[in-house]
Amino acid sequence: MNDLLMLVLFAPIVKFLVAGASNLIVPFSILFTSVAVFIVIPLGAGIFTRMWLLKSKGSEWFNGTFLPTLHPVAISALLATLVLIFAFQADNITSKLFHVLLIAIPITIQVYFNSSLAYGLMKWLKLPHNVASPGALIGASNFFELAVAVAITLFGPESGAALVCVVGVLVEVPVMLTVCSVCNRTRHWFPAKSFAERHN
Repeated sequence: MNDLLMLVLFAPIVKFLVAGASNLIVPFSILFTSVAVFIVIPLGAGIFTRMWLLKSKGSEWFNGTFLPTLHPVAISALLATLVLIFAFQADNITSKLFHVLLIAIPITIQVYFNSSLAYGLMKWLKLPHNVASPGALIGASNFFELAVAVAITLFGPESGAALVCVVGVLVEVPVMLTVCSVCNRTRHWFPAKSFAERHN
């Protein structure tokens, strides 16, 4: 659902925010290309791969062999992305520490506030942990990776806009990991049965 909302809302929201903050004209073609490259293609490839493997190998092999094998690859890709992003903005980050703090502090507060609000609301609604935990993470996510791509395309890799997005990624990843840790430690707050089991 998060990806589907991004498909529909990302381009008009960015257009509205950028136009409201400056006189810069943002071509819709750039926004649509960014959405296609960074959302549509990965999402489509993931759906196709899942359907093909489930049909050819079965759900037991998919869940028991493929996903555990893919897990370290996903972590390695995330780390590689962070290294590349930092390499683009290393000079700006180290020379503008005050600006980095001005960016990082509100992002940190926002992520913790949104995730706590979503997690607490789902506990109040008595939803199971396997719904509440992903909901807290999705509620706090900002899609900074897509924002980095658009900012670099529009303003260049050395721009202030790119710096904001890069700091956002570097802050959001460890903060989201702490949110994930809290969700795992508070599993006992939620009903033992899954959402599917409770509605069968």
